[in-house]
Amino acid sequence: MFKSKIRYGIVPVSIVLQALLLVLQIQWLTFAGKDLFTEWMSYDNLYYVFYNVFLYSGLLFLFYVMTRRITPGYVVLGVFGGIFGVINNMKWNSLNECVTLSDFAKISEALKVGGDAEFHVWTGTWCALILFVLSICLWLYMDLYVAKALAGNVSYRKGCGIALIVMSACMIPLVVADGRQSVMAKLTEAVQSEKTGPVVYFVESLFQTKERETYTADEAWKSYEVYVEKGKKIATENNASTTHPNIIVIMSEAFYDVNLFEGAVTYSEDPMSAFREVCKEGMTGNLYVNVYGGSTHFTEFEFLTGWNTRGMGSGSCPYKEYFSDEQPSFAGYLKESGYTTLAIHPYNGKFWNRYVAYPRLGFERFIDQYRMSYQEKCGYISDDSLTNEIIKQYEEKDTDKPLFCFSVSIANHIAILNGEEKENAPDDIEVTFDDALGYGPNKKRWVQEYVSGIAKSGEALRKLTEYLKTQDEPTIVVFFGDHAPSYALEQLSVCNRDEKLAYSTPYLIWGNYDWQGEENVEDISASYLSTYVMQLLGMPLVSQNYYNIAMHEEYPVETRYMIKDGTGRFYPEFSKEEQHRYYEHALDLKKHVETLLEHPEITKDIWSVP
Repeated sequence: MFKSKIRYGIVPVSIVLQALLLVLQIQWLTFAGKDLFTEWMSYDNLYYVFYNVFLYSGLLFLFYVMTRRITPGYVVLGVFGGIFGVINNMKWNSLNECVTLSDFAKISEALKVGGDAEFHVWTGTWCALILFVLSICLWLYMDLYVAKALAGNVSYRKGCGIALIVMSACMIPLVVADGRQSVMAKLTEAVQSEKTGPVVYFVESLFQTKERETYTADEAWKSYEVYVEKGKKIATENNASTTHPNIIVIMSEAFYDVNLFEGAVTYSEDPMSAFREVCKEGMTGNLYVNVYGGSTHFTEFEFLTGWNTRGMGSGSCPYKEYFSDEQPSFAGYLKESGYTTLAIHPYNGKFWNRYVAYPRLGFERFIDQYRMSYQEKCGYISDDSLTNEIIKQYEEKDTDKPLFCFSVSIANHIAILNGEEKENAPDDIEVTFDDALGYGPNKKRWVQEYVSGIAKSGEALRKLTEYLKTQDEPTIVVFFGDHAPSYALEQLSVCNRDEKLAYSTPYLIWGNYDWQGEENVEDISASYLSTYVMQLLGMPLVSQNYYNIAMHEEYPVETRYMIKDGTGRFYPEFSKEEQHRYYEHALDLKKHVETLLEHPEITKDIWSVP
């Protein structure tokens, strides 16, 4: 009797074990790194671990009821999970997001860029493959000697059918409830695919798509116009400036105030000293961004277009999805205003589709790494070389027209290709690490190179401003980082600082002439920065500026990671009514931003000079 009960329990125990193995395998395939895997398997994330196992168990149980064997379900789900894991691995390494239902509407676009996608392999990848093959042998044995005997037991089969019905009855409310909750969560807090796992993330996307039915073009435009009209009522009249300064913008790769990590680390010298010297001569604040540790193109897209990418899916690539035609932008505004417009990026112009996107944003010229006159390496092409290139273009520009130069640095980027060694990476500054970080030698070397690179970025900025002080033409420099380094959260945690600090970067506005009026330094979202610069310089405002002024008035900080209202309170401090109101606002934002970006023929005049 006792042995019979054990035998009856073998099938459900085997199915749960299979589910756990399949979950581990897809995690190993998707996230090529020990840190992400161990973080996902941590005690704090047990809800999503069990959720994944529960989903797989239900599917495996269904296969067993249909086939009366435990091997077929494992093989089928293992093969499909393997393919799904590989695709997720490539998307994760490109966009830091897993596959969603909306990706099926973008298959043609995915195929176009698929050749550039990378599949990252690590120890866990081989563990997944070996474990899958070995475990099939175990399940075949179980089928031959245990499940086969149970398959002929009619009462047992009926019991399995009833158990499947009960399990489905429990699963459906869980999936529906979590799916609907995820819509709210993704609009109001940072719930990312590395936390949920690729399977649950995909399941949740089913509900987001249903909940977020897009506006028609007319509905989206009406929503947009509401904000424009609000902004016109809020905006104070600019005293139109007669000065048309050169505008040099530098978006510095992963630039961050690394002194915020003191307590977790100490430095042999201050990496921020050169940057702080320049800050004394200009205006500086915190720029809140929609990305952390990667996806540079989101922040630059926000600055250039004034669109908040919180209104897009976190795995979107705006330069690839919305540039079949011209897109209105700050660059186009300045070109229309008589500026020469130039973009510089010291990397391959095909990366993030910039060679297509920049001309359609209004840039007359684009200089990538192959067209640069200066090529000194400091990891990648150094910020000093980028500064030399900016100075060269400044000196060779049309003297009858002011210059708008938008540059994106690359030097402090982590190795872009898997296993790639950065050339001549800096290591001038010695870093001492708190033992609580638990860093190995490779991580310590990378952090030391990064911190040393940040110091060189500040020195390159100072070199540019010192040069511009010798020039007669009025010139403004706008300098900001695109995101924090990917280790920011762990170091902030060790030194007991607020994790909100990981979702902002410093910005600086500097001029070589008397351009500053009354100081009004603000902490703002990246999508508002170009409007803020225009207000400071007394430029005529356009529809997109009024739109951003209205957005800023209601929620001065609005990113995937942080929401702050006009009273200075963050989202967790909102009342239930205020949280619901913000949810409706965020849903509206997602609907009209995505729709209008897909219809540039409607928005073609939003950056046009009045």
